[in-house]
Amino acid sequence: MNLKQLKARGGIVDGQPVKKEVSWKHLDAESGQEVTDSFTLHIRRQSFGVIERLFAQDETEQSRNASYLAACVSLGDEGTEALGYDDAYNLEPSLGFLMLNAVNEVNGTGGVAAKN
Repeated sequence: MNLKQLKARGGIVDGQPVKKEVSWKHLDAESGQEVTDSFTLHIRRQSFGVIERLFAQDETEQSRNASYLAACVSLGDEGTEALGYDDAYNLEPSLGFLMLNAVNEVNGTGGVAAKN
């Protein structure tokens, strides 16, 4: 395989968001009943180098997984609402891991990010 073929087959990340449908089961804040919200995440694929940098051992004291979510996840019908670091950091844990699993699926990281 040559470089042109590699690029044609998607071997070089193009940055186009991938839509990922998710369903989040949680307790409704008002009724206390379990509900399921289904919605679309817009996930930016990240290059090998970006993922490596995000999970480098000498990174800042910031949460690596929150940084990863902030780098990848956008919300809204058109994916125009970026999920910022502070919002990613403050996600309800089950929702954070749901999003992280979706990001890992799209980026082919297979859950490695969540373990670091």
